[in-house]
Amino acid sequence: MTDRDLIRVGDTLYLGKADWVFGDRSMTVRVSDIRYGLDDVDSPVVGILATITSAGRDGRMAAIGVYKSALTRPGVVQRRQPPNGVDFPATERP
Repeated sequence: MTDRDLIRVGDTLYLGKADWVFGDRSMTVRVSDIRYGLDDVDSPVVGILATITSAGRDGRMAAIGVYKSALTRPGVVQRRQPPNGVDFPATERP
């Protein structure tokens, strides 16, 4: 798996306290934008903008640094599937 396959806009992340930089609690977020880190193999962190969907802050936007090592663990990244079951490659969006 390449770093580009770790995370996509629209993914839901189930983050524990140790999964994100300065993490003070577990939370669930939906990725709105990927800011940095995926294109740099030496970066241990991916910077994202996300909507918090749990942890008492529902609906708030946050800039979060997520450790790449957390994104490779099972259960952290939940990818949305299209209703017809066909997933288009990132370069071929309808």
